[in-house]
Amino acid sequence: MVSLTLTPRLVCSCCLVSGADLIEATAAATTVKPLNGAEEYLRWKESMLLVLHTAGVAHVLSDEPPQPPPAAAAAGVKEEDGEAEAEAAAAAGRRRWARDDAVCRGHILAALHDRIFPDYVRHGTARAAWEAVARAYDGAGALSAGVARRAFDDLEFYADAPLPEQIAHAEALNAATRLPLGDEDLAGALCEMLPENVGGPASALRRRRHHARRLARRPARGDAPRLQGRHGAPWHYGRFWRCGKPGHHTSNCMG
Repeated sequence: MVSLTLTPRLVCSCCLVSGADLIEATAAATTVKPLNGAEEYLRWKESMLLVLHTAGVAHVLSDEPPQPPPAAAAAGVKEEDGEAEAEAAAAAGRRRWARDDAVCRGHILAALHDRIFPDYVRHGTARAAWEAVARAYDGAGALSAGVARRAFDDLEFYADAPLPEQIAHAEALNAATRLPLGDEDLAGALCEMLPENVGGPASALRRRRHHARRLARRPARGDAPRLQGRHGAPWHYGRFWRCGKPGHHTSNCMG
């Protein structure tokens, strides 16, 4: 008589969790600091979008909800087989939407500070709560166009501070103005602001300014003037598709 001994197998706990449960657990593990003022809104908004997309429920903030059931179905009138199947699928979609909307609304309300929570709990849908928070805080902590222009004009660069961060701050101020500078003018303005002993960032900005100037002066493809190449072959100024014709250098082709 042969006896069989069954050896217990170790199963990873992750294998026992469904995909939907794992997504919800991942979203719940993402910590979001409760919103408590305009100065925290931008980071809160981006963190919440990460949580809602991870949970798979962010679509209720932008998509339109499913249509309500037709009057015949609501009244209990018997339908044909094809219509019944379509209505069953539509009903399942409405139930999924209601579930996603409730989860999304719960995430939004749970990420509000106790001080402002009572102001938004009255909203019955996720989109209504999200838009209400946005109306109160979106843009409240941002600089106005006039303030951003004055801050950009008064900006000073310091050699003992990280220059890439200072350049990024200057670009953000320029983007917030009513009439932001183009790439060439912005690069020129930043070159004038940089300290004298700065080499690398200034060189990069000059290259950027030169590239922007070339793009601004380049005529549209097909309308470019005909020029003579080194060997007398005609070629266009600017970048072209890699056509293989004489005078069309590979570095200047768009292919």
